[in-house]
Amino acid sequence: MKKVLLAAIIACLAVATTVHASPEIYVDEPIYEFGAILEGFAVSHVFTIKNVGNQPLEILRVAASCGCTTTALETDRLAPGASVELEVLIDTAGFGGRISKAIYLYVNDPDYADSHASNRPRFTLRVTGDVLRAQPYHTSISDMNYLYYVLIDLRDAAAYDEAHLMGAIHVPASELETWVSRLPDDAFIVLYDQDGEVGRQTAEQLEAAGYSTVYYTLGGVDEWMRWYETLLLQTAATAIETPSHEGQDRLSCPRGDLLCTDVEQLRYLAYILIDLRDPEAFASSHLLGALSIPYTEISARLRNLPKNVLIVLYDQANDQSDAVVQMMQNAGYSQARSLLGGLGEWIRQFGDRYVVTGSE
Repeated sequence: MKKVLLAAIIACLAVATTVHASPEIYVDEPIYEFGAILEGFAVSHVFTIKNVGNQPLEILRVAASCGCTTTALETDRLAPGASVELEVLIDTAGFGGRISKAIYLYVNDPDYADSHASNRPRFTLRVTGDVLRAQPYHTSISDMNYLYYVLIDLRDAAAYDEAHLMGAIHVPASELETWVSRLPDDAFIVLYDQDGEVGRQTAEQLEAAGYSTVYYTLGGVDEWMRWYETLLLQTAATAIETPSHEGQDRLSCPRGDLLCTDVEQLRYLAYILIDLRDPEAFASSHLLGALSIPYTEISARLRNLPKNVLIVLYDQANDQSDAVVQMMQNAGYSQARSLLGGLGEWIRQFGDRYVVTGSE
C-alpha cells in the first residue's frame, strides 16, 4: 500500500513539474502613458520583454495598430531569465484628442497558446496619451516625407549656374546612375535637362536599372520658362531671356509614356524647402534640395521668393521657423509653413533619409 501511495505521489510531482515547465512572458509596464504632445511629433518608447518562465519563450509575431510601427527584435527566442527590447514609434499626424495604440505579441506562453490566431488571446502592450492640435502653419514630418521629391538637373555646370529650378540638385546625366544609389529605394525622382531629350533617355536607363518612381520633364527647362518664365528659377544674372509661348500649345505627355511628366504637373508638385540654420550647421547636415537662408537673412531675401508657391522652412528644432513663418504670412506668403520639430525630429523619425552630411 505504501509503495502504491509513494508511486502516486511521485507521479503527481512529475505531472506538476511538467505543468510548470513553461515559458512566461512579462513586461514591467505594459501600458505607457506619454502625457500630452503636439500633433505631428512622434511618440517613441522602449518596452522590455522578459521570459520569467523556465522554458524558452518564442515571440512568433509582433503586430501594431494603425499609425504605430515597431523595430525588429534582436532575437525572437528568449531563454529563461532573458529579455529583449522592443522599440515602438507612433506618428501622431492626423490624430487628435485621446489616443490608445496597441502592440500585439503572439507568443508560445501557455496563457497565449493560440496567439497565432487573430481571434485568440495575445499579449497586448499599449501606448496612450493626448494629442494636441497643431497650428495651421505647421507641416508635420510625415507630410513632408509624403511631399518629398528629388529634382535633378542633368545639364552641364555652366547651364545649371546660369539658371536652375530652386531645390534642384546638379548631377550630370553621365554620373546619375552612380549618384542615385544613395537615395532610398522608394525615392520620387524628377529629371530635367534643357529640352527634355536627355531627361527621357536617362529616365529609361534608370527604369531599366530598377528605379520604379522616376520621371523626366517634357520639354525640359525651355518648356518651363516658356510658360512660367522665371518662376522658381534661381539665376546668376539679374535678367534672363525666356522663350515666348505665343502661338504654341503646351506640350502634353504622349499617351502610354509612364515616365513622362509635363511642366504643369511639375508646377503642381513644386515647393521650396529652406534651412534657417547658420551656414556651418547647413554644411554639416541638411535635407536634400534645401536652400540655405540663415534666420538672420530671411527678411532681406523675401523679395526673391514667390508668394504663390508652398515654402517649407525648418531649423534644428523648430525654435525659429514658427516665428519666421508667421512673419512671412503677415507679409503675404500665405503658403509658408514651418516643419514641425525641424531637422532633429526628421532624423528621429526617418534617420538619414534624404539627409545630406558634410562627408557627401
